[in-house]
Amino acid sequence: MKKLLIAFGIMAAIGGGLLAFTMPSASLLGEVPGRVHSAAPYGNGYILAAGEAGLYQVDVRGIVSPVYKITGQNVIDVAVSGDAVYALAFSPANRRNDLQVVDPEAGAIVRSIALGGSVVDLAGVLADGQVVIVEGGQVRFIEPETDHTLSRVLVTGGMLTGAHLVGDRLYASRGYAGGLAMIDTNKPALLDIIETTDWLTSAVVAGRRAYVTGSLEGPGVLDLDTHDYTRVNVIDFFADSAGTGYALLKKAIYKLDEHGKPVRRTGLTGAIKRAVKNAGHKTILAVNDQEILIGCDGQIFKLVPGWSPLAPGKLPVGE
Repeated sequence: MKKLLIAFGIMAAIGGGLLAFTMPSASLLGEVPGRVHSAAPYGNGYILAAGEAGLYQVDVRGIVSPVYKITGQNVIDVAVSGDAVYALAFSPANRRNDLQVVDPEAGAIVRSIALGGSVVDLAGVLADGQVVIVEGGQVRFIEPETDHTLSRVLVTGGMLTGAHLVGDRLYASRGYAGGLAMIDTNKPALLDIIETTDWLTSAVVAGRRAYVTGSLEGPGVLDLDTHDYTRVNVIDFFADSAGTGYALLKKAIYKLDEHGKPVRRTGLTGAIKRAVKNAGHKTILAVNDQEILIGCDGQIFKLVPGWSPLAPGKLPVGE
């Protein structure tokens, strides 16, 4: 009997160790006086586009600190290419957008390019240094050193609302008329438009699925091969640089395969769970092997995930 109790004790200790190893942990890195829209990897940390608060940095220690702020302008997106940091800022006073090249170490603007009032998204930076801007019914490719527009791709039938750059493909969401535009950035040229009944406000692509948000039906999954659309009950989607998709729900984050099926699950815990429940704006900002950054209004949380293979067979279908 004694040996049996000892064996049970050893098994419990081992099981407890495994449980502790797989349990997620969470911490609040910091809070900024504005809504955090997006993040881009920079050095060993991240650069955050933090709305009216300006541009912030999360360093390797997890400390959140301001980089720069322009009075009267809201930073709505950020992209990093090598040592160059690009910020897209909007001025409510004159309804104008500026593309700014920022030196985070000096906390200063190196260069500012006036873009006009129809710009909605900074899609990213190509390998040759061209900055890709989404505005109105077109995608514009800019050489930031000269302010020169190198090329444009027109997308008719609706106002573009955002974009996701994946290699040499740009996927632009289209409002009003609806649809997802696919653009070859090498030529550049419009390849196709997948029509949707919903007016899309955003899209990210991972594998053979586009994870979109519509202004009428909310979040959904668009099959890039069959063009089938499924409405899902998800708060936010994210795609990492390796092409893996993630879905944020009220109590968990799912890692998705190339067909949009959940293959791993990590629970939300502590303050993150409460913030996701209560915040008006919540989004996955960044994902790497060790951590997930989540923005809830102006709060930036770090989740160290405890991935479990016990994921559901599919995303929860929307009502």
